Amino acid sequence: MKEWKQLWIKPRPITDPEGNYNGFNPSVKVLPKGYKHEKGDVTLSCDIIWERDSKVVLRDNTAIYTDIYRPVTDEKVPAVVSWSPYGKSNVDVPWAYNEKDLSHLQKEEGVDPALWCARGYAVAHPDARGAFMSEGNIFHWGNPEGKDIYDYVEWLAAQEWCNGQVGMAGNSYLTIAQWFGADQNPPHLKAIAPWEGQTDAYRETILQGGIANVAFPRQAVSVMHSNNYVDDMPSMAEKYPFMNSYWEDKRAVLKNIRIPVYIVASYTNPIHTHGTFRAYREIPSKKKWLRVHNTHEWVDFYRPENQKELLAFFDRYLKGIENNWEETPKVRYAVLNPGGVDETDLVSETFPPKNISYTKFYLTGARRNSCGGLETGPGGAFKVSYDGKDVSAGAEFRITFQEETRIVGYPKVKLFVEAKGCHDMDLFVEIGKENKEGRLVSWDCTPHNRYQNPLMGFEGRLRASLRALDLELSSGAIPVHSFEKPEYLNDGEIVEVEIPLRPLGLKWEAGETLVLRIGNEYRESIEKNIHLGKANDMGVHIIHCGGDKASYVELPVIQKDSE
Repeated sequence: MKEWKQLWIKPRPITDPEGNYNGFNPSVKVLPKGYKHEKGDVTLSCDIIWERDSKVVLRDNTAIYTDIYRPVTDEKVPAVVSWSPYGKSNVDVPWAYNEKDLSHLQKEEGVDPALWCARGYAVAHPDARGAFMSEGNIFHWGNPEGKDIYDYVEWLAAQEWCNGQVGMAGNSYLTIAQWFGADQNPPHLKAIAPWEGQTDAYRETILQGGIANVAFPRQAVSVMHSNNYVDDMPSMAEKYPFMNSYWEDKRAVLKNIRIPVYIVASYTNPIHTHGTFRAYREIPSKKKWLRVHNTHEWVDFYRPENQKELLAFFDRYLKGIENNWEETPKVRYAVLNPGGVDETDLVSETFPPKNISYTKFYLTGARRNSCGGLETGPGGAFKVSYDGKDVSAGAEFRITFQEETRIVGYPKVKLFVEAKGCHDMDLFVEIGKENKEGRLVSWDCTPHNRYQNPLMGFEGRLRASLRALDLELSSGAIPVHSFEKPEYLNDGEIVEVEIPLRPLGLKWEAGETLVLRIGNEYRESIEKNIHLGKANDMGVHIIHCGGDKASYVELPVIQKDSE
């Protein structure tokens, strides 16, 4: 792997008002039954002990600080950890979910102590290394943070009030931390509940397809607060765009996770969908469950019925209560129906369900302009081209389904492409849905996706020069690229590329049309005037189809005769 130098950036000071930091105050106090936080809507139903800024010394003698909420009881209780660098108390919650069900004692994207302490749990809110008063620098994920989590879990388990059973729960960063903490196998971490989170920072988000997108990581860094520095992952992406040991360390080692796991995913999260489904595939635990919902991670997490189910999961594995949790279906998934009614809580033993057939739909002859068809046979040889300089340029291929069709699982495209007048090309691929009137239907059910915007397609992207596959990580349905070095295209050279698309569950009614678009950017990015690609600034891009260059999209189609 290539050498690299860690880049750091100074985040906001802890005194910045947006950090909502309420000061350093090592202390213990009791929040009495009936207490209500000034920003919250829920009053406490029991007395809660609030330990503030307890010191935890990690293996390298770095001190981090944690808040702990626990019930007033003589019985030892299990602990649930919400690990992140975003603050451990006094967090504002301007999110699109049922805020009035929350006490404002919860950590951002974590469980609410008001509910969990009343059910006999301690809730642990550490400031990760470097955050606020915790010593050191904030380092995103990887082996270093995994070791910190190991040390913290073992410290928690040794506290006199703890029964030695520790779990982890939460969304986004709080989920990513679970992958990296659990792959270290701390002895007292007994179960985790990851609710949507990436597992591979390079391939799934910041350099997906080898094409840098640093906007969201920069925003994430901008809301961190520290006395020291933070891992400057966006600048690392710009300086080190190819795979090295820095990026390898940010890919969770999921095969190490063997404890009970309750995984929650959605199809519409541009940051976390790929990783959450990868975790379900690769975690070898015999006790793992997957639920795929049709809303937004925050909405779904804080719904009372889902918190009740999460409590049942931890009751089983942190308290040892025989509550028939094992009878919970191994997989529950949704099928989205843009423009119609979604199907939810469909039961299966696996994801994708066993009754799918991976079906190839070949790109066939041009009908008009740059539009072609999709057929189950390859057809004759032809090619479609578009301008590499025009961000909005691309080609579309359609198939109108004659009967109701459900596609559930892992789609991919295999293309034969050529770059004329240039030596590289960025390929942005997406699947969309047109209604019977020929209008593209966006999935516009706020707040169903992370940014509360209409979702126009289910997408994937790849820089053609980084088309080499990692054969060890790839499977037939899911290509995984190595991203180690570029292989530029020569004049007249036709190369084969495989591109994974976001996992999906979608339904087409009879008479509705599936649209495959291949171009220089996604539709949504074109509308917002956002251009990620840097290889598409010249030349002509050519897609070869049919004959011995039979480009296709492979779709996991539910077989109607086996439903």
